[in-house]
Amino acid sequence: MLKKMAAISLTVGALVLIAPTAATAAPSVPAATSDSYAETPDVRVNDPIIDICEVSTIVFGPGYFLPSENVGVSVSGLKAADSAVSGNTAGADGSLTLTFRPPTDGEGSYGITFNGSRSYTATITVSHGHDAASSCDHDPVVAAAGTELPLTGGAIELALTGGSVSPWILGGGAAALVAGGALVAAGAARRKRA
Repeated sequence: MLKKMAAISLTVGALVLIAPTAATAAPSVPAATSDSYAETPDVRVNDPIIDICEVSTIVFGPGYFLPSENVGVSVSGLKAADSAVSGNTAGADGSLTLTFRPPTDGEGSYGITFNGSRSYTATITVSHGHDAASSCDHDPVVAAAGTELPLTGGAIELALTGGSVSPWILGGGAAALVAGGALVAAGAARRKRA
């Protein structure tokens, strides 16, 4: 019974801790060219973690929204009413690029929810970084509110699915590993005494 409990605890703990890595792995098989389903247009969140003086852009590929659709956008998070968004009208091809600027005294996670012909919620994390809130207006690198930033880099990026791993799940996996290790050690000690 002790061996079974140890094996189960170790297996569960390892699976819980490995699951986030496996979930973010890129597919190794190329996509089939003759899919019977239409592909969902891509969505990218450029800079999902920013400082209070920076901006992040959410880019929807062509065909995501209806051509020239005015998409409803709402922001949730600490002092969300003081944040700024711009670019909520889709282009002629249904693409959309929205710029998000957090409030100067904001911090934490912000949910940017799009309600149009399709719905989507992007999560952007804001932290107090190297800039002070009072210097945001004077930093020449920071784009002005309402401007869109060009895409950076040319590398292929993994899609953000909007999910995150709960610290409780990671803690549970670590606890299962510790419990399994303790059961293995207790069994070994018992065999030595016998």
